[in-house]
Amino acid sequence: MADVPKVSPISGNGGPELIDSGELATRWRVPESWIRNRTRARTPQEERIPCIRLGRYVRFAWGSPKLDEWLSRKQQ
Repeated sequence: MADVPKVSPISGNGGPELIDSGELATRWRVPESWIRNRTRARTPQEERIPCIRLGRYVRFAWGSPKLDEWLSRKQQ
């Protein structure tokens, strides 16, 4: 995943960029349904992708330590 930038060139603030499930799926090269399934309440807590809920919308903090740590655990 080294070829994918962690910060949006638009934000430029060095902080996490909020992205949707479609964008996360594109960056991780997995189906969007796989991402969505791992954010649902019925998914065991340790398997859930860290996300931010904004009403009915789910967003991910690209570049955040929580998201990076979750991915690192899954790659082992």
